[in-house]
Amino acid sequence: MESTVMETAISQGIWAVLAVFLLIYIVKSNEQRDAKQEEREKNYQTVIENLTEKFQILNQVQNDLKEIKDNLLNKN
Repeated sequence: MESTVMETAISQGIWAVLAVFLLIYIVKSNEQRDAKQEEREKNYQTVIENLTEKFQILNQVQNDLKEIKDNLLNKN
């Protein structure tokens, strides 16, 4: 498809060739950028999941400490 577009652009002149080349270059650059962004988002999701798990553990420890503290205060 690219070769057909380029052949048509060549028949139209140098400016058409440059415009088509620039358009194709931009589209390919955007595809690469999108792929990197998707990978980055997956990594962020993994980090968020890990932090959520750690936060749940921290909440459980906090609850356990509160329970121990309450038990110690009630004995006195």
